[in-house]
Amino acid sequence: MDYPPASGRGIKKNEQEKKSMEKIRVGVIGATSLTAQVLLQLLVRHHHVDIRILTSESRTRENAAHYYKFLKGKFSGVFKKYDEKEILEETDVVFLAKQHGEFLARTITLFNQAKKKNKNFKIIDLSADFRLKNPKDYEKWYGFKHPDKALLKKSVYGLPELNRKKIKQASLIANPGCYPTTAILGVAPFLFHRTVDPRSIIVDAYSGTSGAGVRPNERNMAISTMENILPYKIGSHQHTPEMEQELSAVGKNPVTIIFVPHVAPFRFGMLANIYLKPFKPLAAEKGVALLKNFYRNEPFVRVLDTGEYPEIRNVVGINWCEIGYTYDPRTNTGIVLSAIDNAVKGASGQAIQNMNILFGCEETNGLM
Repeated sequence: MDYPPASGRGIKKNEQEKKSMEKIRVGVIGATSLTAQVLLQLLVRHHHVDIRILTSESRTRENAAHYYKFLKGKFSGVFKKYDEKEILEETDVVFLAKQHGEFLARTITLFNQAKKKNKNFKIIDLSADFRLKNPKDYEKWYGFKHPDKALLKKSVYGLPELNRKKIKQASLIANPGCYPTTAILGVAPFLFHRTVDPRSIIVDAYSGTSGAGVRPNERNMAISTMENILPYKIGSHQHTPEMEQELSAVGKNPVTIIFVPHVAPFRFGMLANIYLKPFKPLAAEKGVALLKNFYRNEPFVRVLDTGEYPEIRNVVGINWCEIGYTYDPRTNTGIVLSAIDNAVKGASGQAIQNMNILFGCEETNGLM
């Protein structure tokens, strides 16, 4: 992992972009999901993107610009059925916006076919299918057996603030989950500097209803979420091993997390209150200074001054992670507050950030 940040990292223009860039030919698999909708809304603003293929099993042959009005003048095609050969011939990068496990077998085949053709082809998977490095974790947390241990090792966890150098060289990006993005960015600097106990971390997090997708369920229906806060999957949420895996790598020590997720009555956004046990007293001013130094060159992390704290409304619709810190001396507890838009920095915006890194674009393209 390439941290702490190097001077100018993430904001310096790449030499490749100074030249006249060819358009990046893009495909989106599962283009009618909520994640794909946000992804496409961002992609149409990107000056170096040419949207070539959108697939949907449920709306095959339907005019995409009729379904998404914002595509008018940007994409004139229809939703298609998935065709591996067409994807490899017509696109340079494909975003996978499918449910966990749903597209896994096809992803493996697509990756292998691209390698056989010696094609410089990129896959950015927004599902969890390649996030966890231990294949046994898939059986425990996702309920399926992962069929390709070798490809798990080759995939790169796509959190740019920690893995930018690896992302640049990758062919398969495992785009991080929303809760892990919020928690990892909030905690990583403290574990890197070994200032807190890695086995005493509590993540108390609140997500907007969009985190439950578009299919009706108890976590996105108004009858369940209006004027209510709904705790769920306490101690069993599938993002737990993802957080522990990545934070263990940062601090080079095993990390244990108590994770309590909630759905709150807003559509987009996510706030995590994270409780840490410092080895020595870590006053608010020192903790804030540590965070600011660690993220000093990051274009999408905003560390707030002492006494200021993140709010959902400050991050909705943008690719920011906003972080605050305070300290309770009575209980020797460091408190990190971390906020993102769960559908942007927690999913689609981060996927575009990864694409920009992969293709040598300025990292903020399409996102600022």
